[in-house]
Amino acid sequence: MALEYIRQINDNIHLAVWKIEEDLEFYLKNVQLSLIDEKILLETTHPEKKLEFMAGRMLCKTVLHQLDISDLPIFRNEYGKPQIPNSEYDISLSHTENYIALSIGNKLDVGIDIEKPKAKMVKIAPRLYTPQEMEYCQDNLVYYSKMWSAKEVLYKLFMKRELDFREHLNCKPENKEWTLMRGTIKKDEFNKSYKLAFFELKEYFICLNLT
Repeated sequence: MALEYIRQINDNIHLAVWKIEEDLEFYLKNVQLSLIDEKILLETTHPEKKLEFMAGRMLCKTVLHQLDISDLPIFRNEYGKPQIPNSEYDISLSHTENYIALSIGNKLDVGIDIEKPKAKMVKIAPRLYTPQEMEYCQDNLVYYSKMWSAKEVLYKLFMKRELDFREHLNCKPENKEWTLMRGTIKKDEFNKSYKLAFFELKEYFICLNLT
């Protein structure tokens, strides 16, 4: 088993991380999928995407059981967000080359993103960030990447409607270390701010909302 850790972040949020070490057959043998997810897996052709998908479901199964939240298979809803059947808990998943990260919110919507700083973020940043956000990043690759990650979390929190990363999502670091950030979603009548936090994981970092 490759569960790295389960960590309680605050009264309402747990964070869990899974390191992908097993092959696809292991997950296929050990995870029961919902009917919706069976269809998604069948339609997924890329081997790595299949592995990531099943590892994410294995992580959910393991953690939700350990926390005594649910033993039912999760499913992807009509907006693409993972969901626990008949539960007041909200979940969000993110994956990268070697890890799957899971955020669980108790009566709180959650979003999560796991990233490794990548040079491409410098190139695409002007299309995604406001002039003020560009200034915050100070031509720093890590800051560019964290800004992207924060906006990904906001996107997952909103989820149900189309969003423009530059126009509708605004982020501002709240300390010099960039471990905390304030993120705001403004679109039409919707206007809400969230406190976001970053956690280090070797060469990766995890961003999730705290409120």
